[in-house]
Amino acid sequence: MKRPPNTPFIPQQTITEVTLLLAQAKEKLEAYAAHLRALDRRRLNNIGVKREGFAQRAFRLAMDNPEFLPHYLERERYIDDYDHYVLMQSAVDEDKQVSELLHNINTENDDVFYTDGLDYYAAVKEAAKRRVDASEAIFEDLSPFFRRKKSPDAPETKKEQLRDIKGYVKGTKEGIAVIENIKPKIEGGVHKVIDETFKNTAHYKESDQGEINE
Repeated sequence: MKRPPNTPFIPQQTITEVTLLLAQAKEKLEAYAAHLRALDRRRLNNIGVKREGFAQRAFRLAMDNPEFLPHYLERERYIDDYDHYVLMQSAVDEDKQVSELLHNINTENDDVFYTDGLDYYAAVKEAAKRRVDASEAIFEDLSPFFRRKKSPDAPETKKEQLRDIKGYVKGTKEGIAVIENIKPKIEGGVHKVIDETFKNTAHYKESDQGEINE
């Protein structure tokens, strides 16, 4: 199994300190954050690159030409809104950078941890082939994670149809099998197989890619 690149582990104390700082930041912000619904977010004016350019230009012009300010928008309030906007943008930019760092670190850690599990599974699978004690039970416990559910619309293969028919004959399966085969004479012959299995479980097969499908 190919191992992921070696990256230094973050000390547990550092992770705990960062988590505590984030929890404190969350607690401080909760008192000021509005509980917005999706409709509210669409209604409000979120500033992107184009809108930011307009908003910044409008503010500068308003500071140079305050006589055009509407009576309900005082100059001091406009300045306060601008200062608050700048501070919040700085905080949001820092949050994006921290989120990206955490996401990258977490992705690497996920890959290492998952690869550890694949290495163990591969060793258990090999041991089960050699019938090593206890390995078969462990393999049976882990192998369902690598089985994909067959699409309900996928037609049964001939192998699956023969397996079902054998189950009907042996009495291990419930279902109906209708086989019609007419040899061709003047016109073309007919060969039909109708297989209706009564079951609650779906067909599964093990993936050869060694990857869990979620």
